[in-house]
Amino acid sequence: MEPLFLIGSKVIQTIKQQGYEAYFVGGAVRDFLLQRPVHDIDITTSAPVELIEQLFEVTVPLGKEHGTVIVRMEERSFEVTTFRSVSDGRNTLLEDLQKRDFTINAMAMNENMELIDPYDFCRDLENQLIRAVENGTERFVEDPLRMLRACRFSSQLNFEIEKKTLDAIIECRSLIEKAAVERVITEFDKLVKARSYSRGLHYLLSLGLTQHLSFLKGKEQALEDLAAMQLQNLCSLEEVWAAFLFVDQTEQELLNYLKAVKKSKSFVQQVIRLLGALNTYENSGWSNELLYEIGLENSLKLGRLLFTLQPEENHVHNEQALIRWHNELPIKSRRDLNLNGQLLVQSFQKEQGAWIEQLLVKAEKAVLAQTVANDPKELIAWLMKEREFNDEGEAFGDAVRK
Repeated sequence: MEPLFLIGSKVIQTIKQQGYEAYFVGGAVRDFLLQRPVHDIDITTSAPVELIEQLFEVTVPLGKEHGTVIVRMEERSFEVTTFRSVSDGRNTLLEDLQKRDFTINAMAMNENMELIDPYDFCRDLENQLIRAVENGTERFVEDPLRMLRACRFSSQLNFEIEKKTLDAIIECRSLIEKAAVERVITEFDKLVKARSYSRGLHYLLSLGLTQHLSFLKGKEQALEDLAAMQLQNLCSLEEVWAAFLFVDQTEQELLNYLKAVKKSKSFVQQVIRLLGALNTYENSGWSNELLYEIGLENSLKLGRLLFTLQPEENHVHNEQALIRWHNELPIKSRRDLNLNGQLLVQSFQKEQGAWIEQLLVKAEKAVLAQTVANDPKELIAWLMKEREFNDEGEAFGDAVRK
């Protein structure tokens, strides 16, 4: 038994010792049967949440109003939910499975890893079909996000969506406008990072869901382009979003867009940085200055993006080549520059001011271009010479701003 299931079995046994039922359920069962990695385990039980909180030393009341608590055991988390009932007064495993989203997620296992599949839903798993449990329209009215989840599961599992389920999505698609943007973005992120993202994106487009998702409306062509790319070359979600948004937009427009989809500040900054690097490359190609400005990690991301966006071009995208190039840079950060503000003040006999930063930038560029060696005396002499040259026709302050 896998370690995660072994710990989960202890949770189930603890609940059962109190006379209640408890089972593994949902995606963990599905992935176990498909021999896919299992990262999260959900447990369904007849026990009320109040009892679950009493039974375990560490619990988190996340979703308690919906009958769910997080149980922490041996440094792992398990989502434990009281049976979902179809109607008042009936609260059993069978009824719980009938209220789940898709048949491939509506099977259970006991603590001995024995499958419990009263409705023979396993056949859809074998046939690689995503089918809504019973009435698809009812399932999507209960939670409109399930429509996007169907596309995401097709992307992750490379399964087809069953015809009646497709029809129900088309019937209910406008309801997805009610879904919280954070939940929608989470599903979209999972979809584009999955191995069969192209299938998921095509479902998203063909079902007309993009017309009811504000952050995708009007970006259908960008999604079609994304579906045709080799996204498996990209290693991070930031790279995927940069590929998606690599169009002719201003930085402010991109900032506003990423903020509207509730992305974190660090994520927004990273995507904007990658898009800026792409634009710089478009204008002047690879250079010492570009590698220096964005750093090695982002240079590797840029290489992967270029290979993905323009596979027919002869880009420098090989990681080892970029690593060697970065290692051979004369300087890799401002700390490596053998020049500082104090030395500039002493040499130019000027009061501190913005001119110091301007000269340091000028020195960085000169060293990177190998115009001058990274030596303090040579750098000062070069800057002095630049000053004398510029004094012939323009003020020193104007010259250093260039």
